[in-house]
Amino acid sequence: MTDQTQPGRWLTISVLLLAAMTIMANATIAPSLPGLKAHFADVSGIDTLAGLIVTLPSLAIMLTAGLIGAMADRVDRQKLLLASALAYAVGGTTGLWAGDLSMILAGRVLLGLGVAGTMTLSMAWAADLWQGPARARFLGLQGAAMSGGGIVVMLGGGALATLHWRGAFAVYALVLPIAIFAYLMLAPHARARAAKQAAGRGTAATRGPTEAFPWRAYALVGPLAFVFMASFYVMPTRLPFLLSDLGVHNAALTGAIMASTTLASMPGALLYGQVRRFLSPIAVFALSYLLMGAGLIAVSQAQGIGMVIFGSLLAGLGMGPSMPNYTTYFMGFVPPSQRGRASGLLTTAFFVGQFMSPLVSAPLVAQFGLGGAFAAMGTALMALGALIAGINALRAGGMLAQGAR
Repeated sequence: MTDQTQPGRWLTISVLLLAAMTIMANATIAPSLPGLKAHFADVSGIDTLAGLIVTLPSLAIMLTAGLIGAMADRVDRQKLLLASALAYAVGGTTGLWAGDLSMILAGRVLLGLGVAGTMTLSMAWAADLWQGPARARFLGLQGAAMSGGGIVVMLGGGALATLHWRGAFAVYALVLPIAIFAYLMLAPHARARAAKQAAGRGTAATRGPTEAFPWRAYALVGPLAFVFMASFYVMPTRLPFLLSDLGVHNAALTGAIMASTTLASMPGALLYGQVRRFLSPIAVFALSYLLMGAGLIAVSQAQGIGMVIFGSLLAGLGMGPSMPNYTTYFMGFVPPSQRGRASGLLTTAFFVGQFMSPLVSAPLVAQFGLGGAFAAMGTALMALGALIAGINALRAGGMLAQGAR
């Protein structure tokens, strides 16, 4: 922890708001995809490019988050925050004015750099400022904040997309006031951290080697985070087109239906600290995959929006406790000097999954159709959840928590 005082209310809110602008940032413009696709109908490969508009920021994130995480351990985090927010705002709003698709794609890459910075910093500060059970409770709140942010940006993006498909891109400007607020609230802790680093550098030669990075823990949590996000992101990349096939052409309604997933995830995230009293982290992973898989299968069977909403809510229930679980579990193995690097690598795993999601689902859509693709991915998730649950039961004697780290 940067200091031994309990983080105050406004500091807590600032870190939560910073996190709220991260995990669903790519999906903000999902309700605009049908309009964007129609506008650029003459562009070769527009079906694939429309999906990549959502996930292309993930490519930038997966290539840079590890480096940004390492920088967060070594440089002034305040400057990194401002640079990240500027990249986020400029890149995110490019769709408001860009005249051709290539400029929008370039803006999405710049947005990815901004998201890599803001998400890595929000995770690193959470690990620094909260410890033990307090960290689990805060990360549950942070997961709920991410869900709440997802609801705001999806509803906002959907509402603005009804005015014009470009309108959803305006939502990204919200990062500027949030980043300024976080900058001011984090300033005392950033100064204390910088002073501690300066004092540490004076004795670095006598401290011995740097603490080892917990690669074994990452070898478990990284692939799980990838699978989680690759499967979940079939919702913002494919669901608008499934809804269109079902006769839903209103962008605001599409945004509201997609926001229902993140709404359903909030209770699980808020109650994560309580959930961890009864379930181990591995059991939480298993339960999450089972619920999300069941939700995707329900969506695959939809003949109307009712079943789509039910499946979205079911998937959201699985998503809720899962998001804080990755960070809580992994950070339990990470030494303080490596938290930025760990945050960057975990961010990388999430966004590699986002980027690969439309590429994974594309051959499934081609082979089985949209509904079949949802069914195939849901079945794979449920099988993985059952496998994890079975292994956990054999190794730990059941799914009750055994005092996990």
